[in-house]
Amino acid sequence: MNVAGRNACGKYRLPAGACALALSSFAMPMAHADPWIPAAGQGIFEPMLRYFSADQAFSQTEFGPATSASSQQRETQLRFTGSHGIGDRISIEYDLRGGAVVERHHHAGRTVTSRSSGLEDQEIGLNFGLRQTRALADSIAVNVVLPTGRATHSPALGAGKAAIEPDFELGLAGGRMFATLIAGARAFVDGAAVQMRTTVSLGAQLTPRFTLAASVFFVRTHQRQPLLPVADQGEIYNLLRAGAKLEYRPTGRLRHWRPFIGYEDSIAGKGIHAGRRLVIGCAIHY
Repeated sequence: MNVAGRNACGKYRLPAGACALALSSFAMPMAHADPWIPAAGQGIFEPMLRYFSADQAFSQTEFGPATSASSQQRETQLRFTGSHGIGDRISIEYDLRGGAVVERHHHAGRTVTSRSSGLEDQEIGLNFGLRQTRALADSIAVNVVLPTGRATHSPALGAGKAAIEPDFELGLAGGRMFATLIAGARAFVDGAAVQMRTTVSLGAQLTPRFTLAASVFFVRTHQRQPLLPVADQGEIYNLLRAGAKLEYRPTGRLRHWRPFIGYEDSIAGKGIHAGRRLVIGCAIHY
């Protein structure tokens, strides 16, 4: 494994550029984001296809941007996220995933290929709205992670362990700009580890039809013990990732169907593949 400093520097260019575009754009009306609870019977459904590719990995011993050559990993994932209002400032939130992962190791002049496919871990919960104005919204969400994935296979499909994740969510909107924050802890019920997770998004309506958003996702894991059994290692997740998303708003009968394309890049991490992800999907508002 050789350290690629210039690759790490290059990883900052796209997220920085996306943030600059969002900051320099005009702002937008109230965004549809998690802190804003939809009315009863209304909501948003987002099917998407995500493709992840990596042939570099972050250090196994310390968190940072340095990467080294590693096994190749390719993942094709079908993901469904959404929010459905049930009244009294309460909504049902869900994040459902399944996919296929291929990993290739090069050893002694041979290539060893491992494959896994099927369901990954699923997340579902309730979001309770607190303040819900056009300019400011916050809420508290309580989510449950269902261990439908498998961590014992190589490559893994999720952690394969049940978890509880309470989140605090905050949203700001003014003019054509919006910003959201989601922060919380994912605590695995076996007590082996707790993930501290934060997502920050900043976006703007560039034109009446196009909206651009930049996001940063950060997660660090606190372990109960320095070394975990192999069955529990899927709970360890240390990563800093940045991304950008461009959404198109059509008119007429298709105005509720908003296709989008996104790109995500791993900036820093520990003991995890350093890869890039392309996302194509559609936000269906109803």
